[in-house]
Amino acid sequence: MEGWLPLLASPLPSPVFWKAEVEQVTHPSPRQPSERASPRPVFLTEFVHPRDREHTLAVLREVAADGRARRCLHRSAATNGGARWCLTSIRGIRDESGQIQELAGVTQPMRGPLFAGEEFQQHESGLRQLLAQVPAFLYLTDRELRFIATAGSELAGPGLELEGRPLLDVLGAGEESSSMLAAHHHALGGEPARYDTEWSHRTFEVRVEPAFDEEGTCMGTLGIAIDVTEQRREEEELRTSAERLRTLLETTSDSIYLKDGEGRWLEANDTGLQLFHLSRAGYQGLTDLELARRNDFFREALIACYASDQRTWDAGKPTRMEEIISQPGESPRVIDVTKVPLFHPNGERKGLVVLGRDITRRRKAEQERDRLLHQEKEARAAAEEARRRSEFLSSASRVLADSLDYDATLATVARLGLPVLGEWCAVDLVGEDLHVARVATAHAESSKEPSAKPLEECVPDLEKPGGIAEVIRNRRPFVLSVQPGEEGMRALCDHERSHLETVRELGLRSWLSVPLVARGRTMGALTFASVRPDRYRSEDVMLTGDLAWRAALALDNARLYRESQEAIQARDEFLSIASHELRTPITALRLGIQRLFRLARGGAEPPWKTVAASLDGVERQGKRLTLLIDSLLDVSRLQSHHIQLDLEEVDLSGVVRDVVAQLGSVLARTHTPLSLRADTPVVGQWDRVRLEQIVTNLLDNAIKYGAQAPIEVTVDREDGAAVLTLRDRGIGISPERLPFIFGRFERAVSSRHYGGLGLGLYIVRQIVELHGGTIQVESSPGKGSTFTVRLPRG
Repeated sequence: MEGWLPLLASPLPSPVFWKAEVEQVTHPSPRQPSERASPRPVFLTEFVHPRDREHTLAVLREVAADGRARRCLHRSAATNGGARWCLTSIRGIRDESGQIQELAGVTQPMRGPLFAGEEFQQHESGLRQLLAQVPAFLYLTDRELRFIATAGSELAGPGLELEGRPLLDVLGAGEESSSMLAAHHHALGGEPARYDTEWSHRTFEVRVEPAFDEEGTCMGTLGIAIDVTEQRREEEELRTSAERLRTLLETTSDSIYLKDGEGRWLEANDTGLQLFHLSRAGYQGLTDLELARRNDFFREALIACYASDQRTWDAGKPTRMEEIISQPGESPRVIDVTKVPLFHPNGERKGLVVLGRDITRRRKAEQERDRLLHQEKEARAAAEEARRRSEFLSSASRVLADSLDYDATLATVARLGLPVLGEWCAVDLVGEDLHVARVATAHAESSKEPSAKPLEECVPDLEKPGGIAEVIRNRRPFVLSVQPGEEGMRALCDHERSHLETVRELGLRSWLSVPLVARGRTMGALTFASVRPDRYRSEDVMLTGDLAWRAALALDNARLYRESQEAIQARDEFLSIASHELRTPITALRLGIQRLFRLARGGAEPPWKTVAASLDGVERQGKRLTLLIDSLLDVSRLQSHHIQLDLEEVDLSGVVRDVVAQLGSVLARTHTPLSLRADTPVVGQWDRVRLEQIVTNLLDNAIKYGAQAPIEVTVDREDGAAVLTLRDRGIGISPERLPFIFGRFERAVSSRHYGGLGLGLYIVRQIVELHGGTIQVESSPGKGSTFTVRLPRG
């Protein structure tokens, strides 16, 4: 019969030995309409009276629930229709884990002397035939534990006769014999017993039950010994294997968990328990969520484990992932988790195997390796960038050193960084008037030069904040990146909308401007623009700064070279003029002296008027020569800052009147009318000699360029200062020459038409500024000039 293993069976009233699976007792198969009733245990379906079957089945279920041995009194269903009372003894059989897997028992009739000889003889042959087919030894003893009957005794030893012999004689003395006798005494007391023993080098599992007569009195013991040698060997091997597996699991550094189909924890090794700080007791049978409610620290980690379990179940196949488990008082651990779902044949969840490997050190090593690789990559990139930058700057230095021509250097600087640093470049320089001029622009594509030309007029204003003007003022780079249509780029133009369309047409999105500084002087700014947004990084700023430094030096060298060439040219021109200016009075002196010599050698007394006229000419040319030499000496003193002022109380009106009187002959000879308004004394602390030099130089300049037109001289006081105004109506000065007339050797007109060294106005300005004053000029060609000198009186 399915699910049942009868060990010894015969029609009642003989005893029936049986064995059943718990599942068949606790969950019998349901009866279907089209099927006959599911089979029950043999003694229920064939020997137990229908009225007692439910009661008997209830006792079986109780034994299956707690494993405790029980007895059940019931009636039998005899083949002749009669009912006999029987006693069934039942016990549970546990597996390695302590779970009850099977029920075993014996059902015997309750009647007269137990196992009457006649009935026993009738069934002895059948019983022995049955026992011969199974590895079992069946025996019956009385209350004095003497063998009454045996079957299969040859298992205990060939030719062994046991009937009538006391059990103690067969067992012999010893600890094992004592435990066996104790088991039989338990059976005599009405309690089933079990033990293992060794007979003839084989292992037997002996189960001892009390033997009752029909009145329920224990008359002896009924034992069955089953040869379990192979089973015990296999069990030992399983135990050894299990111990080895347990040792392996506990010695491995990996975390191992076993969960059932509902997610309840069944087993975990020590490493796995330590990961969540769990003890051996109290985790089995709980789910991740139940454990999370008991452990606040690991709550999130356990909830995450539950979620990943569900993903594995949904996938229906092994999954692998990394989970981060925080640890109290230390850094989190990174666990490489593999989850393997197990299913029953019908597809229901059976269990889940979870393997976790701590890869924290590996991850840290990988992170350190990645960091070092990243550093190496950055170092290589930096070295490569440094090499390219060095090559670029070296090439730029060679190009900049090729020429000292200022204009050529400007054009070179504008194109030098294209297209490495952008698509467009501009060079802005600060002039002597502190206004910025855009001196050069360039585009990386020559075809776009016409489109970029309007940006040449996009000159920064130093008076306005931001942009290139800010770069020049503060000597700090400026980086700007704008989106299409944004107005931020206006800071780099003229603060108007006139050039924004050009910028948009060229697609310029990023700007970088760096100062041009050479020898501590800010010369201007070098600006690049790119079509790429966010084009310029810190290394680009450094590279552009290096290029700007070299460009500034090249421009300054070109400027110095140009100025030195101009100075040489001015020197040559000055020497030419000076030699001419000096030669003129010297020639006049020589002619006058020669004339006097001729008069003296004539023998006759010379006319004194002629002598006086010659001596007057000699004196005049001597003064002129002295004036030229003094001017040259004053320039030298002014350049070396060796002029000392001898301040005293001086009347400016008186000084002007005296100088006009001294130049009276010159005014008369040149037919130059002069009007003087200096009636009111204007007194201040000045150097009288230097004031005379100022007035003399200004009047001499007005007489020279006045073209015999009237000269007006006025002395007045204004806001606590002395004001000297000298106005002529001569040839005037062109506007482009006005900023330069107070420079050394500068002239408003060509020296071929007007004499002089070009030092008069330079000396005037220097002396005025030494007194803390100012000098201004207003002039128009053909309308004359007006010079205004303001001197503080204190």
